[in-house]
Amino acid sequence: MNIESTLQAEENAAHDLDPAAIGQNSTPRAKGVEGWIAERLNVLAFVVVAIGFVLRFLVATRSYLNPDEALHYVLLNQPSAFLAYKASLTNAHPPLIYLVVYFWHFLGRSEWMLRLPSVVAGTAFCWMFYKWMGLAFGRAASWIGLILATFPPAMIQLSAELRAYALLLFCLSSALYCLERAIVNKSVRLMWGFSAFLYLAILSHYSAVFFAIAAGVYVLARIADDQLPRKVMTAWAIGQAGALGIYAFLYITHISKLKDSIVVWSAPFERGYFHRDTISLFAFTWRSTFGVFLFLFSQPFVAIAMLLCFVLGAAFFFGQKLLSNNGGSQTNRLGILLLFPFIGVWCAAIAGIYPYIGSRHTVFLAPFEIAAASYLLAVICGKKLWVGFLVAASLMVLSNLAPTEETNTHQSLDSMSSAVNYMDRSIPQGDHFLMDYQSSLQFQFYFCGPKVIFPIVIFHGDYSDFSCKGDSAVILRQLKLLRQTFPVEFQAMARSHALKPGDRVWVFQMAWGTDMGADLTAHDPELGCIEPKRFGGVTVTPFVVGADFSPMPSLGGC
Repeated sequence: MNIESTLQAEENAAHDLDPAAIGQNSTPRAKGVEGWIAERLNVLAFVVVAIGFVLRFLVATRSYLNPDEALHYVLLNQPSAFLAYKASLTNAHPPLIYLVVYFWHFLGRSEWMLRLPSVVAGTAFCWMFYKWMGLAFGRAASWIGLILATFPPAMIQLSAELRAYALLLFCLSSALYCLERAIVNKSVRLMWGFSAFLYLAILSHYSAVFFAIAAGVYVLARIADDQLPRKVMTAWAIGQAGALGIYAFLYITHISKLKDSIVVWSAPFERGYFHRDTISLFAFTWRSTFGVFLFLFSQPFVAIAMLLCFVLGAAFFFGQKLLSNNGGSQTNRLGILLLFPFIGVWCAAIAGIYPYIGSRHTVFLAPFEIAAASYLLAVICGKKLWVGFLVAASLMVLSNLAPTEETNTHQSLDSMSSAVNYMDRSIPQGDHFLMDYQSSLQFQFYFCGPKVIFPIVIFHGDYSDFSCKGDSAVILRQLKLLRQTFPVEFQAMARSHALKPGDRVWVFQMAWGTDMGADLTAHDPELGCIEPKRFGGVTVTPFVVGADFSPMPSLGGC
């Protein structure tokens, strides 16, 4: 029996699928729309993936780099790959994305070029996820799952950013596909392929640990059921030992040296950790789980519908063996693979290790939430491909109609170009710049230029100083400048840098959060007449050093 017929038999036995819905091997060819889709399903799937690529690429061309993306670039833009790796150790992510983009950025440094590896990885994830779904859940569910994985707003956005999440998802889906094929075909080669993609996932993002644990438990259960050959089990065991070795290496060289920093970086995600004195465990679980689905699908009622489908779909896989003796071992164990990543991150949030929250930090859960929900939707649709397409497409249209917090106007490349032109034209050489940490990252990329290399040591200490186009720039250590603390911070900076009364200082902000210039004009009478220049999400505000080193409006008073 060849591989394709083996996989077809596995799908039919495991899921009791209607053969007309998953293939035409043992029944007369279906007629009408259903038969037309079934005959061309892979071609149509490729078209869906191609549309997904175009959407991701268009999004990647429309906005300037956000602070996190700019940080990734500043870290990887070093004289050598080794120095880029060393620079990456100052951030809370494994090194793979930095090394990939380090070699890639020699081909081009425009926004879309730097984001292209993520665009490609995010698109490839959709295809590999479709192939895995076909093996594990049947063609009807894989067709629905492909649409639900390709078009959610969060998946498109994350695949159009200079971050590691698209690479992580591609590696996870490829590992899942190789694992299922390895077990079904009892293949040592494919088991090695699973281990290779698992390693790449681990090196992409630390959240891969939850997948690694879930996949390990799943494989142990399948080994017990399927009596895999010794050589396949040996390949898997050696692969698991290699994964442990990678984690040990990452802990020694990276995580152990960033414990204090990780605490600071996790502060914005306090809602993602369980605090028994402020919320019940049930309320925390509901809020966080719903948040995970809402982040992915944007519309609340779509998120609720998908969450309900996920719960019922996962419950089916756990309960099928109790309800029937006909379920195959693959079917009986898929519930482990679907639920254990959720259970793992839920336990980590209770222990205060990792946030369970609706954000990009839990996007690794997307393949599992989409898989279980897609299977249930396929059952509801009678495993009809055309019905499944209409349902999934309708859900994605509704998801993309949800309002977004950030507008393309505020982050457009034109607004960034206008801001840089204004600074080049209007700010005399030798003036001083002051900015918070996250704004400094974009300042370095856009005002100084992407070819300028900044040693990582400039970010150490309470203040960081560097020169750019003949101007002196000072970076405050805090993440964001705020109206309440700005006067004190300005005074301390002016004194420590020997500025004199009357010296002009340009405060530069183009990052997330409150526009401090607008906040000052609205709440501080002494600074009510400052003249911030706004270019979409970019603000440049001139001040002069007062007699007591406090910030004063550049016009000398109100």
